[in-house]
Amino acid sequence: MGRIVIFVALAYLASLIAAIADCLGGENPPRRFSRGAWVVIIVFLPIIGAIAWFMSGRPKPQGGSGSARPRPPRRTFGPDDDPDFLSDLQRRLREDKDDR
Repeated sequence: MGRIVIFVALAYLASLIAAIADCLGGENPPRRFSRGAWVVIIVFLPIIGAIAWFMSGRPKPQGGSGSARPRPPRRTFGPDDDPDFLSDLQRRLREDKDDR
């Protein structure tokens, strides 16, 4: 029985810390209430407050299309794949060869 109590206490503490850190750490204002009100809700409603924060308090993701999916990063070229680099390298090699 003691292990269950310890597990529940640690789960509550972890959810409390995660919810408060997420609430206070964001740049965008939360939905529905102010940050202070959300902290009070999270602290005084043990598990329900943290669940409420994660379900309805977090700010909406910023995006032009309204989609929560992140855009894939643009492909970057390494020096051996970059056509400009390769043409410049060939030009330099020809100049070095002509100088000899």
